[in-house]
Amino acid sequence: MKLHIKPLAFFAIALIILPPLHRLNAQQTPPDAFEGLELVRPEGDHTRETDVRVFFYADSMTIVSKSGGPALKQWKYSEIRSAEYSYSKNPRWKAGLGLGAASVLFPPLILVAIPIGFTKHRRHWVTLRTADDFAVLKVSKKVRKLFIPAFETRTGVTVKALGDDK
Repeated sequence: MKLHIKPLAFFAIALIILPPLHRLNAQQTPPDAFEGLELVRPEGDHTRETDVRVFFYADSMTIVSKSGGPALKQWKYSEIRSAEYSYSKNPRWKAGLGLGAASVLFPPLILVAIPIGFTKHRRHWVTLRTADDFAVLKVSKKVRKLFIPAFETRTGVTVKALGDDK
C-alpha cells in the first residue's frame, strides 16, 4: 500500500510546483531578440561602436553588449518618445587606400584597390530617444527589415524615415 502512495504524492507535488516554474521561465525568456546591431556612443572626441543584442520584453527593451555584462541601455516602452531611421552612403576610401599601399609590395592588388576606392559603403541608422537619453544603432539592411517592425509593434512608436529609405 505504501508503494502506491509515494508515486502519487510525488505526482501531486510535481503538479503543484511545475506550473509556476514554467511561468517564471516564460517571463525571463525574451520573445524577440536581435543581433547584428552596433551601439554608437560618444567617447571624448571620438565614437565607440559596440556589438550589441537588443531584447524586447513584455513591457521594456534592453540593449546589452554581445560580449556580456550589464545592460548598456534599458527603457520601458512608455519612456520611448521617438525613433528615426536614416540611410547613408560613404565612399570606401580607407579600404581603397589600404589596398593601394599594399600594392607597393604586391602590384596586382592595385587592380582591386581602384574599384574598391570608388564603391560606396551603405549604412542604416536607427536613433531612439527618451526624455533624457538616446541610443544610436547601426543596423544591417537585413536586420533593419525585421527590427523596425518589431520595434514599432512593441513600443507603439512609429519610426520616422529621414532621407532615403533603402
